[in-house]
Amino acid sequence: MSHVSTALPSSLEMAARAANARTLRAVDYLRVSTEDQKKGYGVARQSRKTTRHIALKQWQHVGTYKDEGVSGSLEASARGDLKRLMGDAQKTPRPFDIVVVPDGRVIGRKGRPFWRWVWALEDIGVYVAVVADDYDNTTSEGRKKMRRDADYAETEWETVRDRTRGGLQEQAELTPAAHIGGRPPYGYRIANKGTPGSYLVIDDAEAEIILYVYELVVEEGLNLRKATIRLNAEGITARSGRTWTRDNLRDRVMSSAVLDGVMMFRGKHAKTDEDGTPLWGDSVEIELPRVLTVEESAELRRKISEAAKRSSGQREFYPLSGRVISPCRKRYTGISRASEREGARYYRCSGSAPKVLSQQPCGCSYIDADALEGHVWQKVMELAGDGEKLQELAAEWIGTGDGNKSTLADRIANLDEQIEGMNASITAVIVATAKQSKSAAIEAATTALNEELQQLQNLRAEAAEWLMEMDATDRYAQDLRALVSMARKSFPDMAPQQQAAILSLLELKVTITGPVPDGRRGGVPCTVRAWYTSAGLDVPASTLSDADWATVAPLLPKGRMGTVRRSVEAIFYKARTGKSWPDVIKETGATRQASKHFNAWMSDGTWERVNAALADVERVPLPEPELLPPMVIEGG
Repeated sequence: MSHVSTALPSSLEMAARAANARTLRAVDYLRVSTEDQKKGYGVARQSRKTTRHIALKQWQHVGTYKDEGVSGSLEASARGDLKRLMGDAQKTPRPFDIVVVPDGRVIGRKGRPFWRWVWALEDIGVYVAVVADDYDNTTSEGRKKMRRDADYAETEWETVRDRTRGGLQEQAELTPAAHIGGRPPYGYRIANKGTPGSYLVIDDAEAEIILYVYELVVEEGLNLRKATIRLNAEGITARSGRTWTRDNLRDRVMSSAVLDGVMMFRGKHAKTDEDGTPLWGDSVEIELPRVLTVEESAELRRKISEAAKRSSGQREFYPLSGRVISPCRKRYTGISRASEREGARYYRCSGSAPKVLSQQPCGCSYIDADALEGHVWQKVMELAGDGEKLQELAAEWIGTGDGNKSTLADRIANLDEQIEGMNASITAVIVATAKQSKSAAIEAATTALNEELQQLQNLRAEAAEWLMEMDATDRYAQDLRALVSMARKSFPDMAPQQQAAILSLLELKVTITGPVPDGRRGGVPCTVRAWYTSAGLDVPASTLSDADWATVAPLLPKGRMGTVRRSVEAIFYKARTGKSWPDVIKETGATRQASKHFNAWMSDGTWERVNAALADVERVPLPEPELLPPMVIEGG
């Protein structure tokens, strides 16, 4: 007895009937994974199949989308061209009617990305056609084949994954000092490399370097940064052959393999089910031969901890650290300069202080922390009032995009009907076959029906989960609005730590697209501006007249060929414009002596006496400095 699935009473059926009267416009979607590429397979091979299929169907080929080196387990939103395809499918008028793929595995090797993509297209009246076995989802029979195709792809994927992970688990549990893949920890090398029984042994050359670092830190009292400098100065390189960085040295020497003689397989990041039970096997603690004794490891830990406490001090908090991307593509982090302007705060590009000592600084600008944080936070407040944008952010965070809840609810109801009908069919087969009193016959008669029932139940569970996530999207958007609204009311009194939490919620990123305006690039406050600010004075509005110069000249040293007068005018010009010394010198004709003159006159009180003598000249306020470079601020 056979069972035919009930057709979906959706817009898809109506769209299919309407499309029969005209030529369908088709696009093809091609995808190969990294593993496929390694085996020599490319999208050109798939393209030949889809192009031929479209021609045989007499459809109009209107475009191609392709993702190369992309896993089939990823959602549509995580694949570049598939995401573009979905965006184009939403356009009005719609540019295509059907998406052609060479086989079901191109859509996805897991049910979740497979069905969510197919359903999202169904909801807007776009079909999916599969070249292999020649079917599409415009009919109930085609949808049945599609279920089987998706079920087979996921079963195949899980079988390979289980076999691989099971073998690794067995090796970790049974082989002493087992090597379960990847590069060995620093201080170790792989014995019997390339065989199932490979294991880790001490690498004598790297162990010697670890013992030398122990000597530098414990016996000579160096911190890790100074130990790094010593290694590089003596020509001792890292495993890669490059010079050491402090972070690289710390990660290598302070690993659990070096300090504890153990390595965890399936450690704290191992995937678990909702009850916390490991999905692919228990964590295994692999014991390794020790490079350092227990006592040496404890002493090294203690010395490095003490050095870190001495150097840390009381640090400022920078909510945008790691969220600002420089023109050289490095990240900005916060830095305090306690000797300047009551501990001036800046963001500094990590490329301007390279960890590799031989590397040249990038030259990216320092950015005033207070100005940057205030500007970014203002943009966050503007976002708080945009409910539609917050809904988009929430949908992206959940990873589902916008969906049609009512259509999905109808799909669940339809699947329930199909499941009920399938159960009735199975019962009828069992009753009819039982009259023959042959249990083997019952099993044979119901096997195919039970397989299809399981597929329907899996689809129903996936649809229900997607509906729950749509509800979660709405709740998340409400949380975003509530949180940011709360922040807006308490701004600017909100603590930087609280700001950082909201910035993290919004997945905020700032991309610097140009330099900081002149005079602010080095991260050092303008000393001329600082003097006028502290003195509470405005600046002479224009170049000094000869009479004004005659008033102040006796207060200043004699200069050859007007050098001193040009220095005075340059200092006033810098205060009026806020420009950098190089630009001031270029535009006024002064020399580099101008900045030296100012520092000397400021220190001995001369500059204060000059301004007092010019009390009656017309003055203008200090200009507001441009502290920030051009930037792009993005959320989500």
